[in-house]
Amino acid sequence: MALVSFKGTRNGLCITLNEGDWRSVMNELAAHLNRPRVQSFFRGARVLLETHSRTVDVNQLEELIALLAQHDMTLVSVSGEQRTQDAFDQVRAALAPSQPRAPDEIPAPFVNGNMPMDGAQAMLVHRTVRSGQKFRYAGTIVVIGDVNPGAELIADGDVIVWGKLRGVVQAGAAGNDQAIVGALVLAPTQLRIGAHIAPAPAEKATAHSSAEIARVRNGQIVIEPWNG
Repeated sequence: MALVSFKGTRNGLCITLNEGDWRSVMNELAAHLNRPRVQSFFRGARVLLETHSRTVDVNQLEELIALLAQHDMTLVSVSGEQRTQDAFDQVRAALAPSQPRAPDEIPAPFVNGNMPMDGAQAMLVHRTVRSGQKFRYAGTIVVIGDVNPGAELIADGDVIVWGKLRGVVQAGAAGNDQAIVGALVLAPTQLRIGAHIAPAPAEKATAHSSAEIARVRNGQIVIEPWNG
């Protein structure tokens, strides 16, 4: 019996997780989603998760959501054991601020200066982005929290992190060299803006480091103090 099964419904794509080791289930799901013929078919799908008697905790749901996000898929409902539904309610409450918002809904510190650019909408992520999580957005991404090593942010607009940025980050992913990356502690493992890539900055003494901004000047990425 397959560990993961799929069924199309009028409300979205139903994914059923059958009994089995969690890691094996995730590996099988990832293998299905990475199949070339499946990727384009599932992209953008609303996912209805069926777990039956399996208990899925908050960390497992976050891992599942991150995997689906890599394929532009969104988990919209969970049907199953009560503890699993409670975990989903908890995750959904934490993710609620991450929904796209118009520029005038972004908190005041981000309304001034370069944020958001050209009136584009912004995705607000109001929590720490953990290793293995990936956010891809057609506008600007704002994170209020840290971005851990192993996490990835990809934005067609700017990327602003109100915390420590230590993961992989790409701004101007659609080819916009005018995009910026700003953080209270700017120490990504990889930094891209448009078609340009910069080496990872040297490790900072975070207790004394000041906010910095990265932008493209004269064909290369430069990092300078973020003075407002």
